Amino acid sequence: MNWDYLQPVKIHFGKGRVKEIKEIARELGCERGLLVAGPFFFKSGLAEKVIKESEGMIVASFGDVSPNPDVAEVDACAEVIRQKNIGFVVALGGGSPMDCAKAAASVALTSDSIRKYHGTGVAMPEKHLPLIAVPTTAGTGSETTLAAVITDAETRHKYAINDFPLIPRYAVLDPKVTLSLPPFITATTGMDALTHAVEAYIGNSTTPGTRKNALDAVRLIFENLDTAYTDGNNIEARRNMLRASYFAGCAFTKSYVGYVHALSLIHI
Repeated sequence: MNWDYLQPVKIHFGKGRVKEIKEIARELGCERGLLVAGPFFFKSGLAEKVIKESEGMIVASFGDVSPNPDVAEVDACAEVIRQKNIGFVVALGGGSPMDCAKAAASVALTSDSIRKYHGTGVAMPEKHLPLIAVPTTAGTGSETTLAAVITDAETRHKYAINDFPLIPRYAVLDPKVTLSLPPFITATTGMDALTHAVEAYIGNSTTPGTRKNALDAVRLIFENLDTAYTDGNNIEARRNMLRASYFAGCAFTKSYVGYVHALSLIHI
């Protein structure tokens, strides 16, 4: 079953909906897209497939994204946006490509380095490029959050930048793009989603809506993660894990996370 939802990210959910990126770009009134993805997706052919299916709407790509995106990578991505006169950004991957793309799209219309906003409390620029998020893992929930976690190799600090301009305009949740996810990554990203849901539920900033999102996420994870792990081609399990990750993201972007995530943001 396919469905659309606005919250404020407009969600396009369903099998095969990654093909709709070109329609989404036209709806945004944008041209000249940049695809941001990790190296794996260029090797696997998925990045090239997404570019081809955009029918000329995506004109450039950026693949220099590490598992913990660095200030230098974000700045390099933003410079590609400026040089190629990019009008919108598509983030394909898990949390790392998505966070890199979110941060780069937010500063690309300025001459700023992301370092200006990294752990400083300075508000992100209000004017920014629209972002279309296409998660390939069911775990981070980054497609619906106002956060981007960036590392600074020079200072050896890892910070979450939190601001409204980082929220994607659209997210395409297509279970087909998660079918190739290896069992280990399926398991670890699923546990990441579970951690988001639990921390959002037990925190001090919950609302009835975030508690419902968190409980829905926990239920879906317990019902589907083992199947997705043992049978990666089970489209129903993959679909439900994407839903779970999305619900957990909706919960924690409003209720925040807790000690588990605090431990991950210390010196690296």
